[in-house]
Amino acid sequence: MRFFTCVLDPEERGATEAILRRYESLPRRRDLEFRWYSGPRLAVLTAWDDPFGDPMFVPGAGPDGDWFAIGTVRLDNRADMARLIDGDAAGLSDIELVLRVVAAHGTRYVPAFIGDFAFVVWNGHTRTAVAACDAFAVRRLYYSEQNGLVAFSSRAEALAGRKGYDVRHLMEVVAQRTRSPDRCAFAGVYPIPRATMALLHAGRSLTIRRYWNASDYAVDGSWTGTEREAADECRRLLAESVRLRMGQRGQTWAHLSGGLDSSSIVSCAQWLTERGEGDGGLAGTVTFVDRDGTGTDEREYSDSVVDRWKVSNTAIINPPTWYDGTCELPHLDQPTRDILVYPRDRRMCATVRAAGGRVLLTGTGGDQLFSGTMLFFADWIVRGRLAAALGEMARRAATGRVSFWQLAYRNALLPLLPRAMQLRLVHDQDEVPTIPWLDHSTISRLGLGQRPAVTAPAYGGRPGQKYHHAAVSMVDTITENYQGGVVADCLDVRHPLLYRPLVEFALGLPPELRARPHAHRWVLRQAMHGILPEQVRTRVGKPGTSDFLAWSLSTEQERLSALVRSPILADLGVVRREELELAFKNVVHHVQGSDRLCATLFNTLAVEMWLQIRSGRWPR
Repeated sequence: MRFFTCVLDPEERGATEAILRRYESLPRRRDLEFRWYSGPRLAVLTAWDDPFGDPMFVPGAGPDGDWFAIGTVRLDNRADMARLIDGDAAGLSDIELVLRVVAAHGTRYVPAFIGDFAFVVWNGHTRTAVAACDAFAVRRLYYSEQNGLVAFSSRAEALAGRKGYDVRHLMEVVAQRTRSPDRCAFAGVYPIPRATMALLHAGRSLTIRRYWNASDYAVDGSWTGTEREAADECRRLLAESVRLRMGQRGQTWAHLSGGLDSSSIVSCAQWLTERGEGDGGLAGTVTFVDRDGTGTDEREYSDSVVDRWKVSNTAIINPPTWYDGTCELPHLDQPTRDILVYPRDRRMCATVRAAGGRVLLTGTGGDQLFSGTMLFFADWIVRGRLAAALGEMARRAATGRVSFWQLAYRNALLPLLPRAMQLRLVHDQDEVPTIPWLDHSTISRLGLGQRPAVTAPAYGGRPGQKYHHAAVSMVDTITENYQGGVVADCLDVRHPLLYRPLVEFALGLPPELRARPHAHRWVLRQAMHGILPEQVRTRVGKPGTSDFLAWSLSTEQERLSALVRSPILADLGVVRREELELAFKNVVHHVQGSDRLCATLFNTLAVEMWLQIRSGRWPR
């Protein structure tokens, strides 16, 4: 784990020794190395358990030595940024380069930074600061304000103090409501949202400004009918992204599930090396294999990638879920459902670190970037293309052997109805099930009753823009679904599919290239022709997680029963204990079988587990 905290004193109130000592509590509890630095009206704490990587603090830069930078930065477009400063940038780290650019140009070029970053740049003379988070919040940044002091940190828990939890945020997570972008699990601590910068001036309130929006990238009709060119551009951008994310020789590993996305990343990395464009390729890959019958043994596909590229692979077979007495509990900054698989993540981190690995590549984001929807039928109708919409819907219904009326209802009629009617109809179809164990008095008090659930289809957007709105909504969910977890606390996790130029390209793809019948993620598959083994490139479908989740419940039902008998979430007013315990028993004994309701139960248990680990009550 590596993290930083900085305390700014723009009003010159004085950050006392007692105040600064409070920020030491987290590294002391985790037995981390830590160090304080100071500057004009500035105090910075950096903490680590592994000192690899660039420094997190750059002191005293600029003509008068008034500029300071704190953060973690990995730039994709370093060469472009280096042209914006005077002098040679060859010896500068990425955080130093960010400092030089901001010192020379202010916030003008912050929107031009591409990569993974969370940083704060402070000028002690003018008492001004700019803080920024990357476009997909791969690196997180939080802040709090108290008694004239403003504190920023890469971990929210470092700023939490004694204010407790933000009940609204926890309810949003448990109830699967759309999450407020300005809240996190801790009261009084606020995230800098993705693609956002925060500006601080002495005597003024902190202002938040968005610098990049997925909605700004409209569908580019010029790609229609140019399938080969689109696939070539996708390949070029993905290869460029993988090359930029490779670490030093021998340090880069990759997760290899056997699915299209992770297999494409691994194959692309080795293909670049074969062409002489990589620096030794991947040092290894890791594949997770769980119990037979759960649909998670994908070695048939991952082995084909390993055999084609002769890359080392470690299979982590049948790790326990929810609890493992042989490894450290996961002390995560924010609740995430991935907490239930922390034992396998601990094993992966140990494998990679023991082999000298420091960087892990993932396939995160492929579904959201290259999967399309059929909501373009509603757009066609609004634009007067009724006959074309009816004809194409009839063709797709026949091809997929589904009801024409059902297809038309979901993709042409329902998207054009008023939003309130859409939500009511979706609920009526049990697409968004009622969650019986939620405390509805708290929901009412917080005003969450009418907020759309994240499982509801993305039917929003202006008439004629339904397809584009759905594409943007899918990109927006990447940050909400990805929280980093155990692996991000141990390794430098990088996501080649979240390369901003690649995302912008995908947002411009028309429905003909993203929403083809029986051609899921068509552009990515075409881009990987000749690189990805055909067995993987042409595979149709992938097992879901419902069987795996049910298996994890059955193996740990006794321990989890104790979890729901005295939930902290009930003390906080998020759930009702009796209803949660009953729902747990019904699911375990197969009385209540809605897949979405089961998934929501797992979500609730994961948040409860996170709370109990923090309170020292897990395991009992």
